[in-house]
Amino acid sequence: MAFEAADKDTAENNKQHLNLSRLAYEVVLSDMFTFGEEKLSGFINRIFAQYAPVAEASVSRSLNVLRGELSQCLDGISGDEKTKARIINRLVARERERLTAQAASYGGGIAFKFWLNKENMTYLTEADSECGEEAYYARRGKYIKSVVEEYARLPYIRREQVYFFPYVEAIRYAIEEARQLRVVTGADRVYSIYPYQMLCDPLSTANYLVGYCRPYSSPEEKKQPCSFRISALKSVRAEKSKSAFLKASEKKELAQKIEARGVQFMAGSETEIHVVLTEAGQYKYRRQAHLRPVLVRREGERFVFQCTQAQAEFYFFKFGADAQILEPAELRKKCRAMYEKAAGMYALTEAAGAQKEAEARGEDGL
Repeated sequence: MAFEAADKDTAENNKQHLNLSRLAYEVVLSDMFTFGEEKLSGFINRIFAQYAPVAEASVSRSLNVLRGELSQCLDGISGDEKTKARIINRLVARERERLTAQAASYGGGIAFKFWLNKENMTYLTEADSECGEEAYYARRGKYIKSVVEEYARLPYIRREQVYFFPYVEAIRYAIEEARQLRVVTGADRVYSIYPYQMLCDPLSTANYLVGYCRPYSSPEEKKQPCSFRISALKSVRAEKSKSAFLKASEKKELAQKIEARGVQFMAGSETEIHVVLTEAGQYKYRRQAHLRPVLVRREGERFVFQCTQAQAEFYFFKFGADAQILEPAELRKKCRAMYEKAAGMYALTEAAGAQKEAEARGEDGL
């Protein structure tokens, strides 16, 4: 079954009207920017194709799943079959009311048109399609809207998993089957990954692939603990012919590093980070617990922390003048260069503004 069009021309036209709530539209635009998707049609098609199979907005599918689960639960219980059927029907009817009410609750406000791709068009309109949602939605646009609205109300960490569903599926397969992954990073570096888990950081701001890695072209190199932000990867492919078995000792090492460093900073070795903190900097350190490095000791105005340079850079950079990195020298140099570059940009902007003001006064900069 599928959605029927009002006439032949409409059926063959893949231009689709959509009217989203302001909340959903703003989430869509925000996620497009975050995930690097430039085309609205491409984003809507991807979200619909990858989320519709599990969305509650797919009422027919959701009810079929519920009916199957209830039948399985009651299958081993002795009793009258007609009574069991009545129980199942009543529970399914109650869930139908909830799901249809939820689908009808989404308001509009932002109207636009986009192009349905061939895959989604076929699923929604072909006569032999398995789509059964025409029983619950008057038009296919209403169904698409409900899927997108539901997506927009998911936590960010879950929306990221929806958008990068092919990556997530490849990672899950590799973990379950103990197979290596071939990943390409945003910097076009290629690695062989021995996957351990897919995890999120403590504040649920991103999904990470955690495990051991080595350069893909150097299989002789020793593998190292690593974590990759899934949204920063260009491609993920399971290597079905290459084993990625991890010993219990290796899994223990990864678990300990995650506990000590956080999932974001698995790579790199820990070292002592020497920092001068003002009173305001000390206050910030006490108050900002997220990704806070461990304080080892204090030597007068100098505070010594134990963490990776990446963690120290991420944590202390936002302190501004209230935290001065002293050691390691390369980290101090890097932080100084970042601040100088930022200050230079402000100086250029101010100089350009002064030049314009001078030209407006007819001084021509003289």
